[in-house]
Amino acid sequence: MSRPIPWEALEAAELDPDDRRAVGERWKARQVQEHLAVGAFAQLSWEAAAHGADPLVLALLTRAAADEVRHAEICRRTAALFLGDAAVPARLHGTLRAPRHPGASPADRALYHVVEMCCLSETFTGVYLTEALAGTIHPTMRGVLESLLEDEIDHGRVGWAHLAATARERSVEGLSVALPDMFDRTVGRVHRGLAADHEPDVAARRALGHLANDACEGLLRQTLREVILPGFETLGVDLGPAQAKIRAEGW
Repeated sequence: MSRPIPWEALEAAELDPDDRRAVGERWKARQVQEHLAVGAFAQLSWEAAAHGADPLVLALLTRAAADEVRHAEICRRTAALFLGDAAVPARLHGTLRAPRHPGASPADRALYHVVEMCCLSETFTGVYLTEALAGTIHPTMRGVLESLLEDEIDHGRVGWAHLAATARERSVEGLSVALPDMFDRTVGRVHRGLAADHEPDVAARRALGHLANDACEGLLRQTLREVILPGFETLGVDLGPAQAKIRAEGW
Protein backbone atom coordinates (compact mmCIF):
# COMPACT_ATOMS: atom_id res chain seq x y z
CA MET A 1 0.00 0.00 0.00
CA SER A 2 1.37 3.41 -0.96
CA ARG A 3 2.23 5.93 1.73
CA PRO A 4 -0.49 8.60 2.21
CA ILE A 5 0.46 12.09 1.03
CA PRO A 6 -1.18 15.21 2.54
CA TRP A 7 -1.81 16.90 -0.81
CA GLU A 8 -4.10 19.59 0.54
CA ALA A 9 -1.35 21.08 2.75
CA LEU A 10 0.45 22.63 -0.23
CA GLU A 11 -2.52 23.99 -2.15
CA ALA A 12 -2.72 27.23 -0.18
CA ALA A 13 1.05 27.77 0.12
CA GLU A 14 2.32 31.25 -0.79
CA LEU A 15 5.30 30.90 -3.13
CA ASP A 16 7.35 33.27 -5.21
CA PRO A 17 6.43 32.72 -8.90
CA ASP A 18 10.03 31.89 -9.85
CA ASP A 19 10.29 29.35 -7.04
CA ARG A 20 6.94 27.82 -7.98
CA ARG A 21 7.99 27.46 -11.60
CA ALA A 22 11.44 26.02 -10.83
CA VAL A 23 10.10 23.41 -8.42
CA GLY A 24 7.19 22.51 -10.68
CA GLU A 25 9.34 22.07 -13.78
CA ARG A 26 11.68 19.72 -11.89
CA TRP A 27 8.75 17.49 -10.95
CA LYS A 28 7.36 17.65 -14.48
CA ALA A 29 10.70 16.41 -15.80
CA ARG A 30 10.78 13.67 -13.17
CA GLN A 31 7.31 12.55 -14.27
CA VAL A 32 8.79 11.81 -17.69
CA GLN A 33 11.72 9.89 -16.22
CA GLU A 34 9.48 7.79 -14.00
CA HIS A 35 7.24 6.98 -16.97
CA LEU A 36 10.21 5.90 -19.08
CA ALA A 37 11.33 3.63 -16.24
CA VAL A 38 8.10 1.62 -16.53
CA GLY A 39 9.12 0.09 -19.84
CA ALA A 40 12.73 -0.31 -18.72
CA PHE A 41 11.76 -2.38 -15.69
CA ALA A 42 9.33 -4.42 -17.80
CA GLN A 43 12.27 -5.35 -20.05
CA LEU A 44 14.50 -6.14 -17.06
CA SER A 45 11.81 -8.43 -15.70
CA TRP A 46 11.48 -10.26 -19.03
CA GLU A 47 15.25 -10.68 -19.34
CA ALA A 48 15.66 -11.82 -15.74
CA ALA A 49 12.93 -14.41 -16.25
CA ALA A 50 14.51 -15.57 -19.51
CA HIS A 51 18.07 -15.91 -18.19
CA GLY A 52 17.46 -16.77 -14.55
CA ALA A 53 17.37 -14.79 -11.34
CA ASP A 54 16.71 -15.33 -7.66
CA PRO A 55 12.92 -15.39 -7.09
CA LEU A 56 13.14 -12.36 -4.78
CA VAL A 57 15.10 -10.42 -7.41
CA LEU A 58 12.54 -11.34 -10.06
CA ALA A 59 9.68 -10.31 -7.77
CA LEU A 60 11.26 -6.92 -7.03
CA LEU A 61 11.98 -6.24 -10.70
CA THR A 62 8.43 -7.04 -11.76
CA ARG A 63 7.01 -4.96 -8.91
CA ALA A 64 9.27 -2.05 -9.86
CA ALA A 65 7.47 -1.55 -13.18
CA ALA A 66 4.19 -0.98 -11.31
CA ASP A 67 6.01 1.22 -8.77
CA GLU A 68 7.13 3.51 -11.57
CA VAL A 69 3.57 3.91 -12.88
CA ARG A 70 2.58 5.15 -9.43
CA HIS A 71 5.68 7.34 -9.20
CA ALA A 72 4.87 9.03 -12.51
CA GLU A 73 1.39 9.87 -11.26
CA ILE A 74 2.77 11.24 -7.98
CA CYS A 75 5.19 13.42 -9.93
CA ARG A 76 2.41 14.58 -12.26
CA ARG A 77 0.22 15.56 -9.34
CA THR A 78 3.12 17.29 -7.59
CA ALA A 79 4.06 19.25 -10.71
CA ALA A 80 0.43 20.30 -11.16
CA LEU A 81 0.34 21.76 -7.65
CA PHE A 82 3.03 24.21 -8.73
CA LEU A 83 2.29 24.71 -12.43
CA GLY A 84 -1.45 24.02 -12.74
CA ASP A 85 -3.16 20.98 -14.25
CA ALA A 86 -3.18 22.40 -17.76
CA ALA A 87 0.62 22.66 -17.83
CA VAL A 88 1.27 19.01 -16.97
CA PRO A 89 0.33 16.12 -19.31
CA ALA A 90 -2.00 13.51 -17.86
CA ARG A 91 -0.74 10.79 -20.22
CA LEU A 92 2.78 10.20 -21.50
CA HIS A 93 4.18 8.07 -24.31
CA GLY A 94 7.55 6.43 -24.76
CA THR A 95 10.02 3.91 -23.39
CA LEU A 96 13.75 3.76 -22.87
CA ARG A 97 15.77 1.86 -25.44
CA ALA A 98 18.14 -0.48 -23.63
CA PRO A 99 21.83 -0.32 -24.68
CA ARG A 100 22.79 -3.02 -27.18
CA HIS A 101 26.21 -3.96 -25.73
CA PRO A 102 27.59 -5.37 -29.02
CA GLY A 103 29.43 -8.66 -28.59
CA ALA A 104 27.89 -9.48 -25.20
CA SER A 105 25.95 -12.70 -24.76
CA PRO A 106 22.20 -12.37 -24.13
CA ALA A 107 22.74 -13.38 -20.49
CA ASP A 108 25.50 -10.80 -20.01
CA ARG A 109 23.41 -8.16 -21.77
CA ALA A 110 20.57 -8.85 -19.35
CA LEU A 111 22.94 -8.45 -16.40
CA TYR A 112 24.36 -5.20 -17.75
CA HIS A 113 20.87 -3.78 -18.16
CA VAL A 114 20.09 -4.49 -14.50
CA VAL A 115 23.42 -3.02 -13.39
CA GLU A 116 22.93 0.20 -15.36
CA MET A 117 19.33 0.70 -14.35
CA CYS A 118 19.52 -0.37 -10.71
CA CYS A 119 23.11 -0.23 -9.45
CA LEU A 120 23.68 3.10 -11.19
CA SER A 121 20.52 5.08 -12.04
CA GLU A 122 18.31 3.92 -9.17
CA THR A 123 21.10 4.11 -6.60
CA PHE A 124 21.83 7.70 -7.62
CA THR A 125 18.11 8.48 -7.43
CA GLY A 126 17.87 7.02 -3.93
CA VAL A 127 20.75 9.18 -2.70
CA TYR A 128 19.27 12.27 -4.38
CA LEU A 129 15.86 11.75 -2.75
CA THR A 130 17.48 11.10 0.63
CA GLU A 131 19.41 14.37 0.40
CA ALA A 132 16.33 16.25 -0.79
CA LEU A 133 14.24 14.87 2.06
CA ALA A 134 16.81 15.97 4.64
CA GLY A 135 16.18 19.63 3.83
CA THR A 136 12.43 19.43 3.22
CA ILE A 137 10.12 21.13 5.69
CA HIS A 138 6.74 21.19 3.98
CA PRO A 139 4.57 18.17 4.93
CA THR A 140 3.23 17.60 1.41
CA MET A 141 6.68 17.43 -0.10
CA ARG A 142 8.00 15.26 2.70
CA GLY A 143 5.16 12.84 1.98
CA VAL A 144 5.94 12.88 -1.74
CA LEU A 145 9.64 12.24 -1.22
CA GLU A 146 9.09 9.53 1.38
CA SER A 147 6.62 7.76 -0.89
CA LEU A 148 9.10 7.69 -3.76
CA LEU A 149 12.14 6.94 -1.63
CA GLU A 150 10.81 3.79 0.00
CA ASP A 151 10.57 2.18 -3.46
CA GLU A 152 13.72 3.66 -4.99
CA ILE A 153 15.86 2.17 -2.24
CA ASP A 154 14.60 -1.30 -3.17
CA HIS A 155 15.10 -0.56 -6.87
CA GLY A 156 18.77 0.12 -6.23
CA ARG A 157 19.30 -2.79 -3.85
CA VAL A 158 17.83 -5.35 -6.24
CA GLY A 159 20.54 -4.53 -8.78
CA TRP A 160 23.35 -5.04 -6.31
CA ALA A 161 21.74 -8.28 -5.08
CA HIS A 162 21.43 -9.60 -8.64
CA LEU A 163 25.02 -8.68 -9.48
CA ALA A 164 26.29 -10.35 -6.30
CA ALA A 165 24.34 -13.53 -6.98
CA THR A 166 25.50 -13.64 -10.60
CA ALA A 167 29.14 -13.08 -9.59
CA ARG A 168 28.92 -16.10 -7.27
CA GLU A 169 27.66 -18.29 -10.12
CA ARG A 170 29.84 -17.24 -13.04
CA SER A 171 32.40 -14.76 -14.30
CA VAL A 172 31.27 -11.15 -14.74
CA GLU A 173 34.59 -9.91 -16.10
CA GLY A 174 32.89 -8.45 -19.17
CA LEU A 175 31.19 -5.93 -16.91
CA SER A 176 34.52 -4.19 -16.39
CA VAL A 177 34.68 -3.36 -20.10
CA ALA A 178 31.02 -2.27 -20.20
CA LEU A 179 31.16 0.07 -17.20
CA PRO A 180 32.79 3.12 -18.87
CA ASP A 181 29.93 3.49 -21.35
CA MET A 182 27.40 2.87 -18.57
CA PHE A 183 28.97 5.65 -16.53
CA ASP A 184 28.88 7.98 -19.52
CA ARG A 185 25.14 7.36 -20.03
CA THR A 186 24.33 7.88 -16.36
CA VAL A 187 26.98 10.01 -14.61
CA GLY A 188 28.20 11.77 -17.75
CA ARG A 189 24.78 12.68 -19.13
CA VAL A 190 23.61 14.11 -15.82
CA HIS A 191 26.92 15.86 -15.14
CA ARG A 192 26.89 17.58 -18.52
CA GLY A 193 23.31 18.74 -18.04
CA LEU A 194 23.97 20.13 -14.58
CA ALA A 195 27.21 21.84 -15.59
CA ALA A 196 25.40 23.62 -18.43
CA ASP A 197 22.66 24.97 -16.17
CA HIS A 198 24.04 26.51 -12.98
CA GLU A 199 21.38 27.16 -10.37
CA PRO A 200 21.84 28.88 -7.00
CA ASP A 201 20.63 27.32 -3.77
CA VAL A 202 17.37 28.97 -2.66
CA ALA A 203 16.16 28.23 0.86
CA ALA A 204 12.47 28.38 -0.09
CA ARG A 205 13.00 25.80 -2.80
CA ARG A 206 15.10 23.51 -0.62
CA ALA A 207 12.30 23.53 1.97
CA LEU A 208 10.12 22.03 -0.77
CA GLY A 209 12.61 19.28 -1.58
CA HIS A 210 14.31 21.05 -4.48
CA LEU A 211 18.08 20.61 -4.72
CA ALA A 212 19.86 23.25 -6.77
CA ASN A 213 21.79 21.97 -9.78
CA ASP A 214 25.13 22.98 -8.27
CA ALA A 215 24.36 20.88 -5.17
CA CYS A 216 23.27 17.97 -7.36
CA GLU A 217 26.58 18.02 -9.20
CA GLY A 218 28.52 17.64 -5.95
CA LEU A 219 26.18 14.92 -4.74
CA LEU A 220 26.67 13.01 -8.00
CA ARG A 221 30.44 12.98 -7.58
CA GLN A 222 30.21 12.03 -3.91
CA THR A 223 27.81 9.14 -4.59
CA LEU A 224 30.03 7.84 -7.37
CA ARG A 225 33.12 7.77 -5.16
CA GLU A 226 31.59 6.75 -1.83
CA VAL A 227 28.79 4.38 -2.88
CA ILE A 228 28.96 3.19 -6.50
CA LEU A 229 32.66 2.44 -6.94
CA PRO A 230 33.06 0.74 -3.52
CA GLY A 231 30.02 -1.40 -4.34
CA PHE A 232 31.61 -2.75 -7.52
CA GLU A 233 34.97 -3.14 -5.79
CA THR A 234 33.40 -5.21 -3.01
CA LEU A 235 31.96 -7.58 -5.61
CA GLY A 236 35.33 -8.03 -7.29
CA VAL A 237 34.64 -6.05 -10.46
CA ASP A 238 37.82 -4.71 -12.10
CA LEU A 239 37.43 -0.93 -12.03
CA GLY A 240 40.51 -0.10 -14.11
CA PRO A 241 38.64 0.97 -17.29
CA ALA A 242 35.97 2.81 -15.27
CA GLN A 243 38.56 4.71 -13.23
CA ALA A 244 40.35 5.72 -16.43
CA LYS A 245 37.07 7.07 -17.80
CA ILE A 246 36.39 8.99 -14.59
CA ARG A 247 39.84 10.59 -14.64
CA ALA A 248 39.54 11.49 -18.32
CA GLU A 249 36.16 13.16 -17.82
CA GLY A 250 37.07 14.90 -14.57
CA TRP A 251 34.22 13.34 -12.57
